[in-house]
Amino acid sequence: MKYLLSGLLLILSTAASFCQYNNFKNVSLEMETETAKSGYVSNVLAKIVYGNDGSMVSYYKSPKEYVVFNNAKGEIKIYDPEKNTVLQQQNYFYSTETSQFYFFLNNKKSDLGLNQMGFTQSNVKFEEGLMITEWLPPAQMATQVSKVELVHENGDPIYIAYYDHENNVSTKSYYYNYVDLAPQLNFPSSITQINYTTPSDSTITRTKYTNIKLDKAENVESLNYKIPNDAKNIN
Repeated sequence: MKYLLSGLLLILSTAASFCQYNNFKNVSLEMETETAKSGYVSNVLAKIVYGNDGSMVSYYKSPKEYVVFNNAKGEIKIYDPEKNTVLQQQNYFYSTETSQFYFFLNNKKSDLGLNQMGFTQSNVKFEEGLMITEWLPPAQMATQVSKVELVHENGDPIYIAYYDHENNVSTKSYYYNYVDLAPQLNFPSSITQINYTTPSDSTITRTKYTNIKLDKAENVESLNYKIPNDAKNIN
């Protein structure tokens, strides 16, 4: 299970903290992620539920059943119902407040958290209705990142790209199919992320969110899922 942790967190990083600072108590949605690399395609299906305290429970259905818990403190638990085992860790990287959706749905779309991470805006320009901003990294990240480019359309982020120390794109993401969740609150129901692992190879991940439900009794029940007391800790 430990080897699956990084992969699960990559998916979780695009979906967290939907409602912590908004006027609803909880939200659930269905997630489908397709990842393509070197001619191989893998799919992940899950139901994700958030509470207004920053808690999140993700029910992975495919390719294997897992239940993943994490919160604003960076605590994470991965429960395997088949083996009745649980992996527990804590790191702020796992926090529900570090995801892109946290910034989308908490009125922080202007920089998607770049300012919070220490980036400094260095340039802004407008082209055909698009606002394009360029951001420079803090000193501690300068050896890995040379700059970040962020593009907005009608106030919504539609593209972000990270450039490596050689000024080549290392990661880029597209945000589209925006859905109105509440008055003056929208988010992209589709995300495509491309990670360039080598100059000639990349990993493409497409994520879709559907069947969104706000403040439903079933959401409360899902958030209160309890790991059995006899589950074996495999840390």
